[in-house]
Amino acid sequence: MSRRSRLLASSRTRLAAGGTLGVLAQLSSLGLLLTSGWLVVRAAEQPPVLYLIVAVTSVRMFGVARAALRYAERLLTHDAALARGIDHRVRSYEGLARVMPTAGATRRGDVVRTVVADVEALQDGLLRLRLPWVSALVTCAVTVAVVALVLPAAGVALAAFVATALLAARVVVPRLAGADGSAPAALSPDVTELVLAAPDLVAYGSARGRDVRAHAAVDALARQDRRRAWAGGLGSLVVLVSCASCVLATALLTADAGLTGPLVGVLLLAPVGLVDVLDAVAEAERLRPRVQAARRRLVALEEGTDPMPAPADGAPGPHGFALDLQDVTLGWDTDLVDHLTGHVPEGARVVVTGPSGSGKSTLAATLSRLVAARSGTVRLGGADVLDLDREQVRAVVGWMQQDTVLFDTTVRENLRVADPRADDATLWRALGRVRLADTVASWPAGLDTVLGEGGSRVSGGERQRLGLARMLLAGHRVLVLDEPTEHLDGETARALLDDVDALAPEHTVVVVSHAPEVVARYPQRVDLQPSPHRRPRVVR
Repeated sequence: MSRRSRLLASSRTRLAAGGTLGVLAQLSSLGLLLTSGWLVVRAAEQPPVLYLIVAVTSVRMFGVARAALRYAERLLTHDAALARGIDHRVRSYEGLARVMPTAGATRRGDVVRTVVADVEALQDGLLRLRLPWVSALVTCAVTVAVVALVLPAAGVALAAFVATALLAARVVVPRLAGADGSAPAALSPDVTELVLAAPDLVAYGSARGRDVRAHAAVDALARQDRRRAWAGGLGSLVVLVSCASCVLATALLTADAGLTGPLVGVLLLAPVGLVDVLDAVAEAERLRPRVQAARRRLVALEEGTDPMPAPADGAPGPHGFALDLQDVTLGWDTDLVDHLTGHVPEGARVVVTGPSGSGKSTLAATLSRLVAARSGTVRLGGADVLDLDREQVRAVVGWMQQDTVLFDTTVRENLRVADPRADDATLWRALGRVRLADTVASWPAGLDTVLGEGGSRVSGGERQRLGLARMLLAGHRVLVLDEPTEHLDGETARALLDDVDALAPEHTVVVVSHAPEVVARYPQRVDLQPSPHRRPRVVR
C-alpha cells in the first residue's frame, strides 16, 4: 500500500472516530440540558437531597464530557479533512499535468481557484456540511426515541418538528442560497488577471476602466453573500418557529397525561435542546451550492483526458537522448513552422532562433511533449515521443521557460521540487555545477534562505541559475532553455551561458533565443523564419 493510500485509510478511520465523538458530544450537550431541567424542577419540590445526587453527578459528567468530546472530535475530524485535502490537491495537480497541453485557454485565476479554493471548499463540505448532518440525524433520532418512550404523542410531535426543520434546511435553503456558486468562481480569475496585468496596464496608460469586470464580480459576490445570509436566516426562522410550535403542542399533550412535573419539564425542553443541532444544519446548507460547484470542477479536472495519450503498448522508453525531427510541422491553431528536419546528437549544443512569433517556444513545447506536432515525427532516443508516456519524455527533456517559477519558501524547498529525496549534499553539488554554491553559502541562512514571493529576493541571474540547478536535480539529459538571458545584463548573461555550455556533452543543450550574441555562440542552429516559402533547417 502506497503512502497516499495509507494516508487516506487513516483519514477514514479518524473521520469515523471523530464523527462518533461529535455525536457523543452533541448527546452530552442535550443530556446536560435535560438533566439540568429535571434537576431544577425536582429540586423545587424540596425532596431529600439524596434523591438529587444522581442528577447532580450526571450534570457534572455531561458538562465535562461535552467539552472533552468536542475537543477530541475537532482534532480527529480536522486532521482527516486536511488529509483529504492533500489527496484532492495531489489529484488536481495530476489532472493539470495530464490536460496541460489543452489548458492554455484556461486563465491562471481559474487554475488557482481549482487547486486552492475548490479544495478548501471540499474540506468545508466535510467539516461544516456532512458532519453536522450526521450529528443532527443521530441526535434527533435518539431524542425522539427517548421522548416517545415517555409519551408517544409527544414523540410524534417532536418527530414532526425535526422533519419540518430538516426538510426546510435541505430543500429551501440551498435553493435560496443560489445553486451555481458562479460569483466566487468568476471573482478569482478576474482579480488575478487584473493584478498580474497591472504593471503593463499602468505602463501603457490603459489601466483606467480595466477594473470594471473585477468590480462587477465583487458586486455579484456581495449579492450572493447577502442571498446566502437571507437563506440561512430563513432556515433559522423555520427552526425556531417549528420549535415553538412543538413546545406548545407538547405542553397541550402533557396537560392531561398524568406525568410528574420533572418529566413534563424534560419533554418541554427536548425541542429546545435540538434547536442548536438543527440550526447548524440550516447554516451548513448555505454552503452546499459552493461545495457542489467546487466538486464538479475538481471532478472535471481529475477525469480530464490526456490530449496526447501514449498507445497502450507504447515504447519501453527512449534509448539515449538524441533528438530527431523528420518533416515536422509545428503550430497551435495554425501552422507556424513547416517541414522542419534535423538531427541533434547526444551532448550537442544547439540554438533555436528566429523573430518573435516564429514558433521557438512552440518547438520547445513540442520537444517536451506538451503539444503534438501537427505533422511529421519527433523522436527521442530513437522512439517517437507520441509512443512514450509524458513522464518518460519529461524525465529526459526539461524545459526552463523565460520566467523561472520560484516559490515563496526556502532555497532548499525550491530545489527539492525537482527531487524531494535530495539531501543537502546533493543540493550543494547541483548549486556548485551552476556556480551558485558560493553565493548561497554567503547568505546568512544558506539553504534556509526564503526567496520571497515569486523569488523577489534574488536577482535575475540567480533566478535562472536556480532554475538550471533544479533541472540538473531532476536528472534531465536534454535541457531546453527558453530565452535564458532575457532581462540579464551582458556580463551576467555571458557567465550564465558559459556555465550552460559546460554541461555538454553530459547534457544536450538547446537554447531558444533571438539575441545575436547568443546565436553566435553555438555551432548548430535551427533558424525559424516566418516566411512560408523558407524551410527551416539545422545549420551544422
